[in-house]
Amino acid sequence: MQNIDQYLEEYDLLHMKEEILKIAASSIGIVKENVSEDDIPVGSSKFGGLPDLPSNFSFPVYNDGYLTFLVQLNLEEAKPFDKNDLLPNKGILYFFYDIMEQPWGMDEEDKGCFKVLYFDGNLERLKRTPYPEETEDYFPLSAYKVIFHEKLSFPEEFEGMEWDEEEIENFYEFREHIMQEREEDVSYPMHYMLGQPFNIQNDVFEEIVYYENKEKLSWNSKEVRSKAEELVLLFQMDSDDDLEVMWGDAGILYFCINKEDLQKKQFDQVKFTLQCY
Repeated sequence: MQNIDQYLEEYDLLHMKEEILKIAASSIGIVKENVSEDDIPVGSSKFGGLPDLPSNFSFPVYNDGYLTFLVQLNLEEAKPFDKNDLLPNKGILYFFYDIMEQPWGMDEEDKGCFKVLYFDGNLERLKRTPYPEETEDYFPLSAYKVIFHEKLSFPEEFEGMEWDEEEIENFYEFREHIMQEREEDVSYPMHYMLGQPFNIQNDVFEEIVYYENKEKLSWNSKEVRSKAEELVLLFQMDSDDDLEVMWGDAGILYFCINKEDLQKKQFDQVKFTLQCY
C-alpha cells in the first residue's frame, strides 16, 4: 500500500485524511520487472513478448491485419489485491489492440480495433504462441514480467466536500502524484486494474456510455451518470517508453466492463476508449 500519510502531508492535506479516504477507490497497481521472457513461466502475467494461448485461441484479426498483443494478466496472481472481490478467482485475460492506427474506439468503424480474450482452463494447455507474421511495423512488444500491488485511486470530481480553493488545488496535485507514482524526477506509467480511471479528457465511464448510446443521451445527463456507475475499469494501460508504445500524445488505453458482465465473466462485452493530451 502506498504511504498515503506521506503524500497527504506533502500536499498539506493530512487534516483532510478522513474525507479523502471516503472517496478513495481500491485498485490493483501493475509494475514491470525486466527479466528474460524465458524466465517468465507460461501462463504468468506479463507485458509484451508472445502470448501464452491455448490451441483454440488465435491472434484477433482487424481490417485484414492482426492485432498486437499487449499484456496477459493472470487473475489468480492479481486476486490477493482485489479488495472488493470484483475479479474472477482465476483465469487469464489477454489484451490486444491495433497499435499502428490506434483507433479511439468510439466510432462504428473502430469495432474490432481491440480484443479481450479470457481463458480459465488448465495452464498446461497453454503454449507460447508466435505472431502469425512479423513485418517492419508488426512485431512483438518487449517482454516484461508483471508485478501486482495494492493501490489507491481517486475520482477527478466529487461532491459534498466543503473544501476551500487551496485545498481543492492541493487535492488535484496529491491525486496526480499518488496515482502516477514517481521516484525523484522519474514518473512511472499508470498501469492498473479497477478503481477510478485517470481521465485525461472527459470522464472515461461517461464517455463510453455516451458514445455507446450513439450520442442519443445528453452529455452530463443523469442517465449517462447512472449508466456510468455500472462500469468497472478492468485495465488501464499508459503510454510506456520501455514498451515503446505512445498512445496518441502521451495517452492512455481504457478497457471497461459492466459489473454484471464482469460477474458473468462475459469479457467479450468489454468496452474501450483511448484518451490523450
